[in-house]
Amino acid sequence: MKTTTYKLIFFFLVCCLIIEFFLLKDFPFFWDGISKSIRADWIYNQNFSQLIVPTEINSGHPPLWIVLIASFWSVLGKTLASARILLLFVNIAVVYQLIVLCKTTFLKNVSLFFIVLLFIEPTFIAQTTNLNNDMLLLFFSLLSLNGLLKQKNLLLCIGLAGVLFTNLRGVYIFVSIGLIDFMFYKQKYTEQLNKFRIYSYLIPILLFALFSFFQYKTLGWFLITENEGFANHRQTTSVTGIVKNSLAFLKSFLDYGRIVVLAICLPLLFKYFKSGIKNKTIDKILIITLVFTAVFFIGIVPFSNPIGDRYFLVCYLLIFILTINLIHYLKPKAVKLVTAAILIAFASGHFWIYPSTLSQSWDSSLAYLNYYKVERKMESYLENRTIAHRSVGTRLDLNSRHYSRLIELEGNELYAPFNLMDNTYVLLSNIDNETKDEALTTVKTNWEHIKSFSNLGVYISLYKKRN
Repeated sequence: MKTTTYKLIFFFLVCCLIIEFFLLKDFPFFWDGISKSIRADWIYNQNFSQLIVPTEINSGHPPLWIVLIASFWSVLGKTLASARILLLFVNIAVVYQLIVLCKTTFLKNVSLFFIVLLFIEPTFIAQTTNLNNDMLLLFFSLLSLNGLLKQKNLLLCIGLAGVLFTNLRGVYIFVSIGLIDFMFYKQKYTEQLNKFRIYSYLIPILLFALFSFFQYKTLGWFLITENEGFANHRQTTSVTGIVKNSLAFLKSFLDYGRIVVLAICLPLLFKYFKSGIKNKTIDKILIITLVFTAVFFIGIVPFSNPIGDRYFLVCYLLIFILTINLIHYLKPKAVKLVTAAILIAFASGHFWIYPSTLSQSWDSSLAYLNYYKVERKMESYLENRTIAHRSVGTRLDLNSRHYSRLIELEGNELYAPFNLMDNTYVLLSNIDNETKDEALTTVKTNWEHIKSFSNLGVYISLYKKRN
């Protein structure tokens, strides 16, 4: 019965992903995804003769995702739909691994339909729509974890190699899996270490070391990029910066409705420890969750790189699984109430819009999908009013559409850099996190508001300098 139910859930979620693909098959690269398009475009134009992109566009991240995008462009044509077919395959693989994880870590009395509830976690479902490398990183993370839990060394090896070659945050995931493995061994949750398990770690390390050596020989550096635009994000920060990053880290775990999950989880954890009655499945998922969260905190908070909610996606999924297990173990009569509360929280998360003076992880909920509607309306307005783009300054990625939309721009379609001294008009949007509060206040106070378009909290506004 359970096997049949898992298959039905997998089939249902795959159908949802296919529908999502057709709805968004021409949807652009967004935010950090644009940089991936730039690098994939370079590899594509080099006909794969070189897989290490030059320093001027290299952030230091390994190239697996961009090579895959370029490969799909080569086979299916250089279109947004081709890249989204790749994302669809990755999404399906993630869902399969997530179902395997839930099948392994859910208590016996947990309904399998909680997998569907997990699927609508705001940042998770947002990443299924985003042409960035986070879903590929999540796939290899889950593959590693499932390989460890099921004691399948080949899967563990592939997963660990995958996280290292997808994103620099893969180093934290590699370390997390290793620590979990060690703690499970000490707790006698896993079999005694053998040479094949050790090879599962050594082979990915060796392969990554060879890649790093090759990158060093090609560019003169590895891991820590010499590109000034990205190198500043790899620097250690001050004590004040650590405090701010710690608050941003905490905020990420409370964002987009997740505060409700934590509000349920933490009291139940306290009751679980107080009861003194232990459950092996809960203990294992608790160790996994704490290790991942601690390693990410130690690895990210001391550095200057802006913190995005999507960085901790695997942690959110693990906290959800832990919470569902705890409620079924300690408060089975409250399951329906908890389910309703989490469902409402996750659904509401896509409508969490902060004031424009506060930075927001727009790619971590579906709210960002509303931006392009207001962008099109504003461009139509500018065209109808014959306002030249070169007279309009903005920090929005409107000049990057060769990479975000894969279209060529004429010279008269390019906007001016944001400069309040030189611009006649400026475009402001809450989708932009780069414009400082002082500049926002100056424009909104001293410039003439001409026109605004908004959709479910996402807006874009045109201002004109007063004479």
